[in-house]
Amino acid sequence: MANKEVTKKKKKKKSKSVTILTVLLIILAILIAVAAFILTRSKPEETIDPNFDITLEDESEVETIPDDAPTIDESIANEKIDEDESAPEVTYTKDKGWTHYLLLGVDGVTDSYKSKRSDAMIVLSVNKTEKRVVLSSVPRDTLVYIDGKGFDKLTHAYSYGGAALTVKTYEDNFDITIDSYITVNFASMEKIVDLLGGLTLTLTDAEAKHMGEYYAAWGLSGGTQKLNGKEVLAYCRVRKIDSDFKRTERQYKVLMQMYKQVKDLSPTKYGALISTCYDYINTDMIMADIIGLAADLLGILESGAEIEHVGLVESKYCKTGRLNGKSVVMVDNLLETAERWRENLGITEYEPSSRLKKISKQLDAAIGR
Repeated sequence: MANKEVTKKKKKKKSKSVTILTVLLIILAILIAVAAFILTRSKPEETIDPNFDITLEDESEVETIPDDAPTIDESIANEKIDEDESAPEVTYTKDKGWTHYLLLGVDGVTDSYKSKRSDAMIVLSVNKTEKRVVLSSVPRDTLVYIDGKGFDKLTHAYSYGGAALTVKTYEDNFDITIDSYITVNFASMEKIVDLLGGLTLTLTDAEAKHMGEYYAAWGLSGGTQKLNGKEVLAYCRVRKIDSDFKRTERQYKVLMQMYKQVKDLSPTKYGALISTCYDYINTDMIMADIIGLAADLLGILESGAEIEHVGLVESKYCKTGRLNGKSVVMVDNLLETAERWRENLGITEYEPSSRLKKISKQLDAAIGR
């Protein structure tokens, strides 16, 4: 009986997911709900060597590049940053009191890395002492340094080397020590939303039109309405009508709507939800890690704290640039980006790593500033 009571308590609070990110919210929701019964071992992705020779498919939803967009010097952007082999191994900032997890939503359904990209990315930051849970997003087209490749879109890191290279890319460019990752394939998105009975969202006329024309989500119009799984996925993928930052906002709206709905989910649906999610996740966390994270989140959320959303890369500090003829999001200064994010978390003690300083210097040279 005691075990049943504990399990019921764990079914109250939860968090994470969308396009993909939406699925990530569900994953945490489920881990919290039935943490003691999920993952008797870690389920990591297969470790692969980075493959920079793959040909990425054309991206159909590239934003229009402004005529005055600066062109990035490819010769400088493609240079590799070589570490001195005799130098100490680079260590990244361990923010006191905080634990950071990287949540990745992948845009493909096949086993091949060739065409997969991390279409949605978010850092989940947890501080037990301050009772804070923070979600920090980065636009997929943000220009970053990818180890062994040079500067490219952040979303491409996953195509080249899976979760391992994406984690390193985050650590290199933002000085964040990533403790663990969770990867979700959005193939389960429609099933999960439908299992929840759909989501109520408010669409603009432009969004509704675009969802029909580009993602075959026909019959929708502007206004508040209940969307099924296919329609919610289409909503999360809308980008061409405005920007990558706006798409991130849409994904966050879905994430929070999912969070609210999962809290009220009938216990009779947990089994199906767990089964659906488990087949689509990979993580380097073992059961003890999952239960620990679930317990931490449960304690924080039950204290009355709200899930916060902070932009790791903020639009007001970015501009559109051109690299290899493609649109990219350029941050004004990588060092200041890492510092601003920490200020938003209330972190005052921060010193950029030598690695980030090198990357920032090379980016400035490539942009010509």
